[in-house]
Amino acid sequence: MKTKRIRRLILLVAVLLLCGSLACGPLWLGARFPINPQTDLKIGHDQKSDVLRKMGRPYRTFVDSEGREVFTYLWADGKGNGEKAVIAFNKNEVIYLIEVSP
Repeated sequence: MKTKRIRRLILLVAVLLLCGSLACGPLWLGARFPINPQTDLKIGHDQKSDVLRKMGRPYRTFVDSEGREVFTYLWADGKGNGEKAVIAFNKNEVIYLIEVSP
């Protein structure tokens, strides 16, 4: 019975140490973009389906006040590196804006 309690205590301490070490590490958000949005996507040519195929699922989507859909892609490595890409589509689901910022 006593060894069972000791094992539980050891397991609890191990879990707490693991959680504590993960909390102190850098925060990752997303992953590097699979393509360069500014060079590999074409305004007025590529459609929403092309962006989803090339870039994957966006971090956030929303519809602006004029009913146009906007995709936001993010990645950060917790060490000061990262990018934000905003890709906006017109009502025909064709890209009309690409903005990438560090």
